[in-house]
Amino acid sequence: MLLRTSQPADYQQMADILYGMGHDQEGWDYQYAAEGGPEPSLPSWVAVEGNEVLGLVEGRFDSTYDERIEQPDHPLPHAWIYLIGVRPDAQRKGIGTALLRYFAEQAAVAGCSFVALSPDQSDDDVLKRVAFFRSCGLTPLINGDPEDVHGAPLAELLSHLR
Repeated sequence: MLLRTSQPADYQQMADILYGMGHDQEGWDYQYAAEGGPEPSLPSWVAVEGNEVLGLVEGRFDSTYDERIEQPDHPLPHAWIYLIGVRPDAQRKGIGTALLRYFAEQAAVAGCSFVALSPDQSDDDVLKRVAFFRSCGLTPLINGDPEDVHGAPLAELLSHLR
């Protein structure tokens, strides 16, 4: 498995993964780009095997968090994961963890000190997603809402994912 920056040749497969996750708007953005439209607005990375995209992660390395999850002990910039997804037939094989680790490594190169994400809460699988993120070393940042934003200091996350 190879982890790398996404390329236009990946976009249709990325769209298919996102459609399968119920992320129709995000899927459309990649499909439109695959058909010659403008590049997607967020950076993304993929896990590939041969010509097959197994999973993707999309995020930024210049996020500022709102006061609910402000990280005063961690200077800017912060990283934010917008989407992470793996094809259903490739799940439970370490691909999601590898994508999270790769994103964290790229965030460290970009000078980030903290990474956060908000688990997709659109269906009943949110608890499975939360369990996955916790197993990777991310913890809830909102007291009283274990399904809301999760995050971790980047150094701790990378240590946990090694």
